Amino acid sequence: MAGAEVAECRYVPAGWPEGTRAIVRSARIDAKKVRTDPRSRRRRTIDPAQLALVLGGEADHAYAYSFIVANIGGDPVAIEALFRGRAQVEERIKDSKCGLALRHLPSGYGAVNRVWMWSALLALNLSGWTKGLGGADGDGRAHAKRARRKLICIPAPCRPPRSPGCPALEPGPPARPVPRQVGRNAAAVRPAGPAGERSPAG
Repeated sequence: MAGAEVAECRYVPAGWPEGTRAIVRSARIDAKKVRTDPRSRRRRTIDPAQLALVLGGEADHAYAYSFIVANIGGDPVAIEALFRGRAQVEERIKDSKCGLALRHLPSGYGAVNRVWMWSALLALNLSGWTKGLGGADGDGRAHAKRARRKLICIPAPCRPPRSPGCPALEPGPPARPVPRQVGRNAAAVRPAGPAGERSPAG
């Protein structure tokens, strides 16, 4: 994680199993990246006093702290990276269930459900790829809801219909031409050559 520091705490409380380790990650967070939404998980990793200074405009950054308790041997930095990667996988699994196809499995047959599962995960990854190409995901962590909000939904305020029972919509504010941006970025991705080298642009 860019800008983070990882260390192992030597103190072990009485009663912890043999080999248990406590690993701490500290990361500097710019004020502009601290969301005002109280549901934000990042806010919960910032000391309340620092959070109040950042939200009040009295500080331009804060420090977020995360703790990992594990009995895994090895370098603390590698262990922190392992758990962070697992957390991102869990986010993707949550995304695949939240409003997407993995909310339920359609069959009593395992083979059918496996095909359904892999299709849902493939769609989720394609959604993430589209968000990245469209500029809606700058850090590789955009969720499925963002795709619906930024790439699919087109705002249009309602106006009185011309005839009863006929809903009418007026165009909303001009949206960013995301589809064209996706096309330009996709065209800039060149396939790898036989030795893993990029082929020359055509």
